[in-house]
Amino acid sequence: MKSTSLIAALALAGALCGTSLAVNAQQPQPQTEAKGGVLHPSPIKVGEKAPGDSDRPAAAIDWKAKSLPEPDKESQWVQVEDKYLRVQITNNRIMEIVDVKKR
Repeated sequence: MKSTSLIAALALAGALCGTSLAVNAQQPQPQTEAKGGVLHPSPIKVGEKAPGDSDRPAAAIDWKAKSLPEPDKESQWVQVEDKYLRVQITNNRIMEIVDVKKR
């Protein structure tokens, strides 16, 4: 009789532990912005990942109109706040940084 009670107690304890793990796994994680954003105002540096979706074609700016040098193959110019970044499309790494000229 004792072994049956022990097995039942262990089964119940195991079920309760599994339930708490499942509940913890479903809780949403807090949203954070990329480097250089409001939540993480770290400086933007060459070699670091560019903030946001800078590697997407829609983020590219007209480099000729901004008097920027032609980007290398597989890279593009994007604007992030007061800086132009030449970003590698394949890995979203910053290759060059140019300050926006104030008019």
